[in-house]
Amino acid sequence: MEDILSTQTAIPDSPALMLDRPRLQLPAELPRVTLVCAPAGYGKTTLLADWTRHHHVKTAWLSLDDGDNDPLRFMLHFITAIQRGFPGFGQTTVEALSHTQPPSVAGLMRTLINPLCLLSEQLCLVLDDLHMIREATIHDALAALLEHRPPQLHLMLSSRSEPPFSLARLRGQRQLHEIRLDDLRFTPEEAANFCNGIMQLNLPQPQLAMLESRTEGWIVGLQLAALSLHNNPDKAGFIRQFAGDDRHITDFLMEEVLRSRPPEIQEFLLQTSILERFTDGLCAAVTGHADCRSRLDGMERSNLFLVSLDHRRQWYRYHHLFASLLQSRLHREHPALEPELHRRAAQWYAAEGHFHEAIHHAIAAGAFETAAALMEEHSGELFALGRFVTALGWAWRLPPELLASHPRLSMTCAWGSLAMDNLPETERHVRAATACLLPFKNSPVGSRERTLWGQLALIRSCQCCLAGDLEGAARSVQEALDALQPGRVLHSAAMVCQAFCHYVRGNLALARPLFARCTGLPEARGNLMMPVLAALGLGRTHFREGHAHLARRVYTQTLADCEAQGWHELPAVGMLYLGLGELALEAGDLPEAGRLLAKGVEMTAAACMQYVHAWGQVLLAQVKVLGGQADGGLTPGQDSMLARYSGRFVVEIPPLSACLVRLWLSQGRVDRVDDWLEDIDVQLQGDLKTEREAEYRALAKVWLTRGETRKTLALLDRLLPWLENSGQRQAMAEIRQLREEALHRESRPELAGMIVAPARRNSPVEPFPFLLSRKEKQVARHLIRGATSPEIAERLYVSLSTIKTHTRNIYAKLGVNRRLQAIEALLKVDLA
Repeated sequence: MEDILSTQTAIPDSPALMLDRPRLQLPAELPRVTLVCAPAGYGKTTLLADWTRHHHVKTAWLSLDDGDNDPLRFMLHFITAIQRGFPGFGQTTVEALSHTQPPSVAGLMRTLINPLCLLSEQLCLVLDDLHMIREATIHDALAALLEHRPPQLHLMLSSRSEPPFSLARLRGQRQLHEIRLDDLRFTPEEAANFCNGIMQLNLPQPQLAMLESRTEGWIVGLQLAALSLHNNPDKAGFIRQFAGDDRHITDFLMEEVLRSRPPEIQEFLLQTSILERFTDGLCAAVTGHADCRSRLDGMERSNLFLVSLDHRRQWYRYHHLFASLLQSRLHREHPALEPELHRRAAQWYAAEGHFHEAIHHAIAAGAFETAAALMEEHSGELFALGRFVTALGWAWRLPPELLASHPRLSMTCAWGSLAMDNLPETERHVRAATACLLPFKNSPVGSRERTLWGQLALIRSCQCCLAGDLEGAARSVQEALDALQPGRVLHSAAMVCQAFCHYVRGNLALARPLFARCTGLPEARGNLMMPVLAALGLGRTHFREGHAHLARRVYTQTLADCEAQGWHELPAVGMLYLGLGELALEAGDLPEAGRLLAKGVEMTAAACMQYVHAWGQVLLAQVKVLGGQADGGLTPGQDSMLARYSGRFVVEIPPLSACLVRLWLSQGRVDRVDDWLEDIDVQLQGDLKTEREAEYRALAKVWLTRGETRKTLALLDRLLPWLENSGQRQAMAEIRQLREEALHRESRPELAGMIVAPARRNSPVEPFPFLLSRKEKQVARHLIRGATSPEIAERLYVSLSTIKTHTRNIYAKLGVNRRLQAIEALLKVDLA
């Protein structure tokens, strides 16, 4: 795990010259959320820091900067800030960030809600400079935090712009305390106290009034003017000249402030302005001067817009506005020096082991080869830490031809693009890596070059999977298996990918042993994603074969193994909860399904597994629709995201396209169903494609819902013999149900029994559970548990007569007439 920048989590010290402003004190009882919003230079940070010192509540402070747009970096700093007051807080989440799955900050934030609710005392959490965050997923995470609002948490936000999430509900509930520009600007009295009291300028009232009018209460503007006036013998003349267009005031003041400084200090300010934060050693490396410690001390004493980031006075930063003005002047006056300064900073950071900052400055210096070498050297850390967002952001700034000479870096970026379902970006990085590795395609197995080629072939296979190219996926995964050494993690990952291909084709007998061989956690050597994916594949294989009890056993055993390893809270484990949730949904246990799926959705969001997470959202929405919530609990944004998978074929374990249209049918979303019919690309002429079997069944259901029974029966007639010998009992059971309903609608009920009877005789286990409705399955589960009819009615919130009706229907479908016989039959067919 990379070093935490502790300076970002330290409460800034008070300025040496600070004006007391009692009118801006917080209410006696801390508000739930406080927003301080104003342009630069109005004292937002100073005010928040002063508040935290006067309220005797534990404070977690996080000063945000541009680097925090990386989700992992943000979460590390967010948790570390809280850990200063509550050691051990969120440690499980921190450990999750050190594994291979890339994190989604919104999902990880939700895992922290309950721990925040359980804090032993109140916490004031300050997020300073929120405007620096542009990453939408971090905005979503903060919106989730505001929505849930743990009772012990008091959240304070400072920003130059309006937060990108709605505060209307908080404002309506009077849980939001707002400090705006008009509140922060100096009043005439405060301006006079600052100039004559703090800065000791001894200005007469007319000059004070003119100065206050020119600055319009802008604190930094007044501070700049006061610094210029301090050693100016003609104060009246300066104030008279201090007029003109507001756009030029800042430049005018900057000239005045810098002009009064010795040349060596001006040079020092310009050269160090490229640094987001600095210490005397870094300044010495950048400027070449050995007396940086004394210079920093002198600048701090003179209140020259220097902010101390820790109590030991080791790390500093410039006021943001002051820094931007210095950078502008440096770029204008010394353009050739700027890259060299960045190069020196990169060297210092690299020597100190801060590769993130080193790469940032190397890119700014145009030293792309150095940046790429650093990125490739640390590609393993980037992969293990899930720093795909960071890697991709850096890669965009590198010359494309440079990536061709750094294949490990290209492949790290490719894995990240795959996780984010970004196929164009994946293709860019695959091409770059291929250009470099192609000469080593036939190197000896076991060599470094052949292993890299095998990894690239595995990436291409996963790329084909996302693109729905089953043949291409199968070819590439075989190439990967030929190039990788058996027993290694990448070889096992390739076996899982090969199992995907068999699974999607319906070759469950071939997929099952491959999945089973890769479910062992110890053999994964820390790569949790691979064995959990294998466990999900094995569980769904059992489920498709009609053995729900075996699927449940796989999921629960793998969960137990994860817990034994201390990995049970890691995001990838959420896939196991999705599998268990699907089983509960099929069994009609909506409360249990909702609980399991909600947990799985939350965890897979944190793992940034776009496709599996979307599948979990669909299943959870289905549960909510069955529970009476018509919209399935999906926001418009989530609904639009899911629509991206409408009709899209992907070589994956869950058939998301088919699941989506089933959800939309249950919601009555005619618009989405129409879109799906246009998007789906299945050929009904000639032979049917085995890999599209789930979509064929979904298409039959759509036609049946629309009353097109002849088309439905024609398609089912083609599917029925095709699946009879495949062992896919779950799919066969649905086809029987659809066919039975279609025949009834065709007014030929006498034919319905002829369809079901032969399958019953040939099946080793009776398929009765699949003939029960969802409500009947719920009742059946309670029957198995020994509940009486009144108890079942109470638990399911229905009338006693309704339960008796369901019970009679269950008896009829099972061919029994007593409760004990029904329970025995249900247990035999694994409805327990």
